[in-house]
Amino acid sequence: MARERPFDVDAAVDQLGRILEMELATIVYYTHYAFMIYGHARIPIRSWFHEQATESLTHAQEAGDLIVHLGRRPKMGIATLPTTHHNTIDEILTEAVEREEHGVELYRDLLEMIKDKSTVLEEYATRMVAVEAMHVSEMRLMLMRSAPEAS
Repeated sequence: MARERPFDVDAAVDQLGRILEMELATIVYYTHYAFMIYGHARIPIRSWFHEQATESLTHAQEAGDLIVHLGRRPKMGIATLPTTHHNTIDEILTEAVEREEHGVELYRDLLEMIKDKSTVLEEYATRMVAVEAMHVSEMRLMLMRSAPEAS
């Protein structure tokens, strides 16, 4: 069985802090996006954004808990929240895809930092990369106007 190698706890905590701040900001964005949905798809998409906000809260809580398990205290903060003005569901979803892609990168950076050094953090980061990448894929499908052609 391979032994874990030491890793830079401070760097891992800093990255988890960035993830925590991003997930907290995502809660705000998804809640706001839900307010801004109009048209015939309002009810299902609004509900979907509320579900995503709830999931982001769970992700934030996980990141904060991991910081505590590493012997540190999570900082009180949230990622920057630039104001955006969107008029269509497509514009909102396109921005959400960009935010989720940024989240994937934050989790990938953590994974790269702790790979083969911390099983707990590595499994967490791997799972979160998959979860966030699936969100990106789902939103891209929501943006499609028709089904892809059969192969």
